Amino acid sequence: MRTQGQASPRTLKFFVASLLISATWVAPFIVLQWVNRRTFHEDFPFLLFTFMSLHSLFIVLLLTPALQRLRAERSPRALKPGHWAGLLLGVFLVYVYVNVVIDQLPCFLGVPNCD
Repeated sequence: MRTQGQASPRTLKFFVASLLISATWVAPFIVLQWVNRRTFHEDFPFLLFTFMSLHSLFIVLLLTPALQRLRAERSPRALKPGHWAGLLLGVFLVYVYVNVVIDQLPCFLGVPNCD
């Protein structure tokens, strides 16, 4: 029995799965940064990776409901306006995320004076 303040197990499972998916998007860049930049004696960019982690989490949370609906119904007509809004915002966030990765790729690869 659930009390009023508790989340359902399905919601918790969905959120944990979203966290794992977003972590797999960010983890390779964290490893690249750690391996290739440790000889430069600079601080680890926690703010950048926090931004990337939250950004990828929002992308997954926005795209998942519409993609689940599409998989179940097999027709774009089954999507409601909220699904379309999530898809559009998710695609925009993917575009921003890819631009951040492209901008920071020299830093991840260990190029000196990359900023």
